[in-house]
Amino acid sequence: WDNLERSVETRDTPIFWHVLKSGGSAIKLMYATCYQITSASESGAWIEREQQEALARQQAEEAGSERRRLEGEDQVSPMEWVQKTIIEQWQVWDESAEEAPDNQQQLHVVVAEDGRKYVNVDVTTMEGIARASRLGFASSGLADVIFTPLLRESAELLLDGDNHKGRMFAVFRSPVDRIVSLFYYLQQATWEPTYNPEYASMTIDEYAHSPLCESNWMVRSLVNKMEGPLEPSDIAIAKEIIRQKCIVGLLSEMDETIRRFHSFFGFENDEALTCARQNFAVAGGSQSNSHKHPKLEDPNGETWQAIESKNMLDIRLFEYAIELWHEQGGWLQNENML
Repeated sequence: WDNLERSVETRDTPIFWHVLKSGGSAIKLMYATCYQITSASESGAWIEREQQEALARQQAEEAGSERRRLEGEDQVSPMEWVQKTIIEQWQVWDESAEEAPDNQQQLHVVVAEDGRKYVNVDVTTMEGIARASRLGFASSGLADVIFTPLLRESAELLLDGDNHKGRMFAVFRSPVDRIVSLFYYLQQATWEPTYNPEYASMTIDEYAHSPLCESNWMVRSLVNKMEGPLEPSDIAIAKEIIRQKCIVGLLSEMDETIRRFHSFFGFENDEALTCARQNFAVAGGSQSNSHKHPKLEDPNGETWQAIESKNMLDIRLFEYAIELWHEQGGWLQNENML
């Protein structure tokens, strides 16, 4: 990781620390659609699999049509044949994927139907990061920006030392609001690696008082201590990391956040900035990943207090991020970046 004081170079890679339900999905979509740059997240792996499934369906339909033409009769329905052929094709692909060594797999850019571009990896899981590293991600130069919740793993395996330094940026949100939003989101988000079916039958109060409730996830992630007790030194280390390394954004100040990210990373495309501010600056806008859910309104209520008591260090880190937000605003202006 490089420090903020050094100016950004073209070989530096912006790495967005994706803290779930803090506006990260909107930022990810913003760079893919407005800036039209190539990202590495989980999307590339998903899109590649969807494209392979579409190809399997097409091949199955063509094979089914040819078989019926040659046999001159329909022994099974067209849909049954398509489904059977797709299953057989996926078995072949899955077996070949498991057997194929990394040197027979290749990194490349996949393009979604709407033109969004992603590297064909998943850098949001440890397994995906390890695979991307084995395939030579760090030296490939394919990704213009990386989105991941796993900062330390990404720094160790996806960057290339002096040749490709990481430049950290993130959006921060009140921890209690974020955790409440995350709970309601994970009640339905079966596709997320952190999904737990127990959430579906729980109330927010039950979640807040249960061992499943988050406990200082941000600080734990920064100091690489996901289990066990935290020490006073841990919050000090976490603060120092974001002070030295991170361009801070705030969900409550998304318009200015977008402008700061744009200026710091040297994106000169004014049309892209206009697109980003018009479509992604308003929390809960049409381009965001927001979802409607009940709010916790009373900071003195039992549920709020239960979540707060488990996340006191994250709350202190968030309060410090607000301080940095104001300090960085002055620094960016003094450096003529705003």
